[in-house]
Order: sequence, then C-alpha cells, then structure tokens
Amino acid sequence: MAKRKKASKVQKRAKLRSGNSAKRVKARKASGVAKATKRTVAKAKPKPAPVKKAARKVKQPVAPVVETVAVEVLEQPAPGVIIVTEVEETEVRKAS
Repeated sequence: MAKRKKASKVQKRAKLRSGNSAKRVKARKASGVAKATKRTVAKAKPKPAPVKKAARKVKQPVAPVVETVAVEVLEQPAPGVIIVTEVEETEVRKAS
C-alpha cells in the first residue's frame, strides 16, 4: 500500500464560513460583571476520606449438646421376686 503524505506543520488558513455565518457580526461587549470576577486558581484537591470497613460479625459460641438418658428396668423372674435395674448415661456432643 502507498504511504500517506505527512501533513505540514505550518498552520493552515481557516476556511471561509458558508451561508449566514459568513457575514461579519459585531463583537459582543463584555459585561461589567465578567471583568470584575477573578480567575479561579487551581487548588489542591483534598484526599478522599478513608472508607470505614464494615466490622465482621462475631459468631456466638454455640453450647455443646448434652443428652442424658435414664433407663429403669423392672423384672419379675419369679412370682414375688422383683429386680430393678437403673442405668443413667450422659452424652456430650460437640456443636457443629
């Protein structure tokens, strides 16, 4: 492909305006307010305020599950003879 020509660095003349805009218009008078105002000077921007991070929720400690089983057995192997057996067991399970 052919290479493009580099544009000259000399400032080019402005093209003529077409239509109504070609007519010369009187320059507007600057109002007195505009002269009195001072130009604003660029000021250093303040640093953005640090964002507070949301506190993590602390898990409530869960109590371990305690299960107690009591068993009472009544036996009558012969008439008039009664055997009572009592068993009590406690189980502690870790909370998951």
